[in-house]
Amino acid sequence: MRAGRLRGMPTAFDVRALASTVRIELDDSLNSAEQESIKAHWVDLAHHEDGEPDRVIRAGLGDLSPAFDGSFPVRADSPEGLAQRITSEITIRAIGGLRGEALMLHASAVALDDGRVVGFVGPSGRGKTTAVQALGRAYGYVTDETLAVRVDGSVVAYPKPLSIRKRPGVKATEPASTLGLRTAPTHDLRLAALVLLDRRPGVDDPFVESVPIIEALSALAPQTSHLSALEHPLRTLLDTILTTGGVRRVVYAEASSLPSLIDDVLRTIEHGAPMLIDIPKLSERDCGCFSDDVATQSNPSGAEESGVYWRASYVDALTVDDALIVQVMGQVVVLAGVGPILWLAADGLTELELREIAMRQLPEAPAGVDVTGVIADAVQGMVDTRILVRK
Repeated sequence: MRAGRLRGMPTAFDVRALASTVRIELDDSLNSAEQESIKAHWVDLAHHEDGEPDRVIRAGLGDLSPAFDGSFPVRADSPEGLAQRITSEITIRAIGGLRGEALMLHASAVALDDGRVVGFVGPSGRGKTTAVQALGRAYGYVTDETLAVRVDGSVVAYPKPLSIRKRPGVKATEPASTLGLRTAPTHDLRLAALVLLDRRPGVDDPFVESVPIIEALSALAPQTSHLSALEHPLRTLLDTILTTGGVRRVVYAEASSLPSLIDDVLRTIEHGAPMLIDIPKLSERDCGCFSDDVATQSNPSGAEESGVYWRASYVDALTVDDALIVQVMGQVVVLAGVGPILWLAADGLTELELREIAMRQLPEAPAGVDVTGVIADAVQGMVDTRILVRK
């Protein structure tokens, strides 16, 4: 407690964040005005129904006493810093409440009056919040950070207070209603389009372009939360891409130009439907995909051969046209060319055996191509990305 500060009475309030009710308990290290200011940030998501919350956050300045009641303690050195920490923790708890039930993208989003939702995806600093500030006066504000899409395409709105950068390293927390943003429809929200934000200085004529399926998947997968918790994560992500007509990229310089591009974003972009093949979950040793292409030597001792390659543990795998997408914890790896053959064949085979299989499966290489070197590089690349292990 800093000297000279007036204590307030502890206060608590509930907010509805995605599908969870979160209670925020502010202790007496904050004075009454500071407590009311933080509470006002969440006026658009205030929850007044009876019942116990799904999560409880205890917040205050300075050190907090340990919690033994299951609540989560949050502290900061200033009321402004505490407001940001509270926003982050509410969002984390809300995302956790939909773990395994929805595809959750790091995206801002707005909704048309008929419930169609346009999501703007990108890492921090790419302009998601600025985009919805520019769009939210013409369209309904859905979220500035976390877009939750259920497997049926329905969207769970999360119109959280916006975190607006005031100067480097400093953000202010502002509720959407005080910024003049429109309220999105409360029912029947459905994802209609996904957009990658590409802000480039000096773009005089902003435009919308289609993004190839593999590139879209590679761009979206890192911008998700709890993707691996879904039953079929890669299939779910790809189905979402396909049912919205493919991912678009908006190339622009100023957010003020975004409203004029919405019609272009929503216009269906025709794609040739890719061929998708789900790969059954394989253990390290049960594929047998190329068992007829290599002579298996008996091993009476049962000891594993040194220097052989196995598929590492992975979450999901899917073939998209000629590419193989493999999801391991923390990343999605796209394999093309010889990569899919080598990965599927890696059932305790040496590099020589893998090379023999690949050369049987691939067309004859052009003159001057070092096939041995290409395959060795491919194998090492998969080891480096942790989708193959060498034992």
